[in-house]
Amino acid sequence: MRKWIIAGLAAAMLCSLFTVTASAAIRPPSFVSVVMDGQKIWFPDAQAFVDENNRTLVPIRFIAEQMGANVGWEPEAMTVPIERDDLHIVLTIGDSKALVNGKEMAFDSQAITSGGRTFVPLRFVSEALGAEVNWNSPTSTVFISTQEDANAKYDEWGRLIRTTHLPKNAKDYPYILADVPNEAYEMAYPYSHPTDSKVSSVLYSTIPEFNKKNVDIWMSRLKTFGALWLNVDYKTIDDTWAQAVFATKVQSSNAELKYIRRYAEWVKENKIQIEGYLDPEPSMIYRNGFGDNYVRSKFRIKFVSFKENKDLIYDERFPNQQTFEKGVWYEGYTDISMSTNVGGNWGPTLKVSPSASLFYNHTMKRME
Repeated sequence: MRKWIIAGLAAAMLCSLFTVTASAAIRPPSFVSVVMDGQKIWFPDAQAFVDENNRTLVPIRFIAEQMGANVGWEPEAMTVPIERDDLHIVLTIGDSKALVNGKEMAFDSQAITSGGRTFVPLRFVSEALGAEVNWNSPTSTVFISTQEDANAKYDEWGRLIRTTHLPKNAKDYPYILADVPNEAYEMAYPYSHPTDSKVSSVLYSTIPEFNKKNVDIWMSRLKTFGALWLNVDYKTIDDTWAQAVFATKVQSSNAELKYIRRYAEWVKENKIQIEGYLDPEPSMIYRNGFGDNYVRSKFRIKFVSFKENKDLIYDERFPNQQTFEKGVWYEGYTDISMSTNVGGNWGPTLKVSPSASLFYNHTMKRME
């Protein structure tokens, strides 16, 4: 199958958390990050999402157990009991009411089941368990606070900063996050100009465009791109999906749209279904000196269906020689390139580079 990306363009790139039917033709994908006490929660499989009532639903077992509660399941009654100490909560699937210590309480969403997981309204359950919940719209992030630490330090995105057990190259970053492992910080950088490349700490301290307002825009575009890119379904994919992917990219013409559409046809022919997410880290950006800004991103991907292990992702660097198992989650970190063709005040214009690749500079492992 022909490569879809235009030859001559620079090669590059590419929990949290979202869910989306891969068509994305009906509505844009939703991507919700969940941060508890300053540390991001990456769900093991099913992801948090925003329902039709604009309420965040999360896999209940993972969240409740993080808050010290026990979760059960009563299949005949279709109820979910949640218990912690003397607190007893019972939610019923498909109902917008719950019992809290025997008292009926209403909320403006419903508990549901999907893909073998039970999803419940995050705010209702968290507040019932005594936590404080806040929503940050620019970053599509839910913050859950269960305790206060007067000595803790947080970044602009509400993430907890650590000062011990630092990576070898800690000076390359403005700070080190408590929920990101050293192996992610110590990954080698992409191919770079010998003198013009810049690490994240330098970018944030010397370039005005590296401010929270701009970076929030970049991260939102990357999350939307990842939600579309890593979630496709041959049963539903259509031209709306292709145009939505194209809208996240740097554009000088409509040329790339032709290649995206060609991939969409291949998805149908090869019966491809994939699920996944891309979660970029705003404090981990690297400029290669050739016009690309690489954002280090955590990803998860599962190849659900395909006939031929070939070109499963819209990615000119897809490793066709590598065999991927169906129904298995793969996880890792990757560097995603963003660029712009605008001069002057370029900050708000940064988009995903046309040659985006999950496999250019990455780590990946099979999840057990």
